[in-house]
Amino acid sequence: MDFEWKIPEVWNAFERNRARAYCMGYNLMVAYTMVLKAFDYLRKGEDKVSTQFEVPKGERIGVGFWGAGRGYLSHHLTLDNGAITNYQIVTPSTFNASPKDPFGNPGPYEESVLNTPILEDYSRPEDFTGVDMLRAIRSFDPCMPCTTHIYGGEREIVREVNTCACSAEG
Repeated sequence: MDFEWKIPEVWNAFERNRARAYCMGYNLMVAYTMVLKAFDYLRKGEDKVSTQFEVPKGERIGVGFWGAGRGYLSHHLTLDNGAITNYQIVTPSTFNASPKDPFGNPGPYEESVLNTPILEDYSRPEDFTGVDMLRAIRSFDPCMPCTTHIYGGEREIVREVNTCACSAEG
């Protein structure tokens, strides 16, 4: 069976999640293909899975980049005399949750909520939870709504939770 995901005219949280579902199918097929290739190597007797490595003794600087589910992830490392002297990780959330860039453009999370329709049913301003905006942010990163502050005029909505923020209810 063939599946094809086409970029929709309206881009929202639902479409981001649907794109991830299609990507999951693609990733599974790539992984399956690689497993079959590994089995083929084993059948041929090509079973070498690692090479000898010795940690360098001099001063070294290294960086690694990886395409993670939420965006690019980078690891930065310095070694001195075979020991790690500094190690830092820059996560995709560092970029996605950024406010504005030096040119005044909003970050991805901020831009995603700018035109998010408010479907939440509330009768008083103090009952507003911002669940629609939190869902838009959650479509990028499931953990971010737990640490998101929404400012609405005179009121700031702050959610402090210790568990999954699957809904706006306390």
